[in-house]
Amino acid sequence: MNKITLSMLAITLSLSAFCSQAGFQPTTGEPQLRGGFQGPSARQIIHDVVSALNASDDTQVELTGHIMSSIGHDDYIFRDSTGDIKIEIDDDLWLGHTVTPETQVIIRGEVDKDWSEVTIDADSIQLAP
Repeated sequence: MNKITLSMLAITLSLSAFCSQAGFQPTTGEPQLRGGFQGPSARQIIHDVVSALNASDDTQVELTGHIMSSIGHDDYIFRDSTGDIKIEIDDDLWLGHTVTPETQVIIRGEVDKDWSEVTIDADSIQLAP
């Protein structure tokens, strides 16, 4: 009986610790303070199409511009002041936004470099402020 009680106590404590690490927040009504680092990053982030076209595979990008046209199910032509590039935006990234060629957007993702072309694989899309 003691082994079962100790086992249940250990499981309960483990689950409690796991839940707090997984981001679950108590509902006490008190504001939760979160912190973190804000400042320069050692990783390179590309901010324009011409640089993305010349970047290495998997380089992070944050592009601001316009989606000019759809060229397939998830494929689009994106344009900024430096040029055009093909981007892939999965359906779940739109988050209900309706975008036209006149809508300025911010695309975050990474360069996908194949032997024949360079594209951007989008991780997120948001309307530019």
